[in-house]
Amino acid sequence: MTKAKILFQQTVLISAAILFGIGVLKLTEKALGGDGVIVWPWYVPLSIVLTGFLCSLPTLLLLDQERPGRREFLIRLALQFLSTGGVVSLCGYLFGWYDSWRSYLPIAVMYVLIYGFVWAAMFWLNKKDEKKINEALKEIQDRE
Repeated sequence: MTKAKILFQQTVLISAAILFGIGVLKLTEKALGGDGVIVWPWYVPLSIVLTGFLCSLPTLLLLDQERPGRREFLIRLALQFLSTGGVVSLCGYLFGWYDSWRSYLPIAVMYVLIYGFVWAAMFWLNKKDEKKINEALKEIQDRE
């Protein structure tokens, strides 16, 4: 898969997951007796997409041409996790998603859940692409 395709897929997945997470938070708030109303300034939807894109950029740390060893991969993965968390925290602060540690906690939890979801989804998409490639190769081999 090309780097541009991976960045695009991750941007879409992350942005959709953020919107889903916000919806779940507001549904929970509504169920617990709150108003559950979302009032956003005009820039918030754009900030979600921008955050999704900025969070997909650290993936380039993992997309080296050579296959790294286990230790190097784990170091890169930790750097990716921390840098992505930093991006979410910074964007959340700049765009006013939270104003205290108490309001930051749901964002931190959502970040960890979304991180796991995106990893699982990208793994599934890569396996799906590998399967298509292998089937195409089998068809070519059968003709010969």
